[in-house]
Amino acid sequence: PECSTCFRYCPRTYFPEDIFEEELFHGKVNKSYPLGFYQKLVSAKSTDSEILKVAQNGGVVSTLLIHALDTGLIDGVLLTDRDDKWFPKPVIARNKDEILSCVGSKYTIASSVNTYKDAINKFKLEKLAFVGTPCQIRAVRKLQLGSPLSEEYGKFTLIIGLFCYSNYSYDLMKIFVQEELGVSLSDVKKFDISHGKFYVYMNNEEIKDVQIKRIKKYKWISCQYCKDYSAEIADISVGSVGAFNDNCNTVLLRTDIGTKFFSDAVEAKKIITSNNFNLSKIEEASLSKKTRITQTDRKALLSMQMLNISDFEIRTYTTLMSLGTTSESILSKIMKTEKNTVRDALNKLKQREWIIATNGSISSVNPTLVFNNEIYKLKKLFSEKIEKLKTEVLPNLETMYIQNNSNHLRHDENLDLI
Repeated sequence: PECSTCFRYCPRTYFPEDIFEEELFHGKVNKSYPLGFYQKLVSAKSTDSEILKVAQNGGVVSTLLIHALDTGLIDGVLLTDRDDKWFPKPVIARNKDEILSCVGSKYTIASSVNTYKDAINKFKLEKLAFVGTPCQIRAVRKLQLGSPLSEEYGKFTLIIGLFCYSNYSYDLMKIFVQEELGVSLSDVKKFDISHGKFYVYMNNEEIKDVQIKRIKKYKWISCQYCKDYSAEIADISVGSVGAFNDNCNTVLLRTDIGTKFFSDAVEAKKIITSNNFNLSKIEEASLSKKTRITQTDRKALLSMQMLNISDFEIRTYTTLMSLGTTSESILSKIMKTEKNTVRDALNKLKQREWIIATNGSISSVNPTLVFNNEIYKLKKLFSEKIEKLKTEVLPNLETMYIQNNSNHLRHDENLDLI
């Protein structure tokens, strides 16, 4: 029989946001629409020269994990390593060397939670850390609600999230880097995505870069439905966007656990921080992901225009669909349109029952309900018009035709008699 465990812990099935928000933030932390709940934002960098030599940017994640091991906060961490062909593999790191072997962005998805079973059954680790993408963190938070494997082992005491716009299949490495760029994967030191480009750093210090649009086809299709850029339910979220320079990280301190632990690492002089960061860049990247939807193709757009609705009203509705629930001011900011114009479109959509607006919150109505209602109205309208054609217009036209063509009718009848 099916046990339903996969369904229960899948990040895309039901996720009790209210429960986690109350449990993690206790109603005391202010929520930013673009970035979620967080107590503080800083730019940060490791003070360990050994870590900085191999780190992707500022080495903050590796430094925090090593400090967590040293202070006893964790016994091990679930991470993603790679082989010499850059194929990602989930691992359990239990010391500094094992952590440092996993540094750097992989840009290809890995089943990082797969090692959870070994952490419990094989290594008997009581306290775990996890580092992963926003979607993976949702699965791990579900495991915190109730582990299917053990009540004694495998408790997650630190969760670090990575900024993520989208992830890629291994074809990015195998087909694009190796075949199209002609670069042997064993010669690659690291990859990076920044400033609209995909960078390949090689061991011989050579650097290749291409426009990000060239690798678009290797993105995971499911990523387009994810709205979480900054890992909003992690204890600590880390990225490079908005940092002072490429050798630093931007860090969002979210929960009490994450904030206290990070402060302890700073006090221990493991990390240095700065308030020199670009908040608007991080918010812009996050909003871009939240509003990212598959573009309505031309045929669909033309079909919707049959309903006597403008392009802007259609765009307003589809933007709302991608946002879930929002406010007029945020919608105006995202659509980069004046509030009055957005308000006018919202009023028209509300009259047509395409949206719901209550107490300043706006959300889209399910498109199935919207279109069933529009089809019903179209059928009713056309039924009324057809009935009018049959009962009013047609009789008048018949009378007019007979009156003006009676001679021809008689002539035709006489011809029939010959």
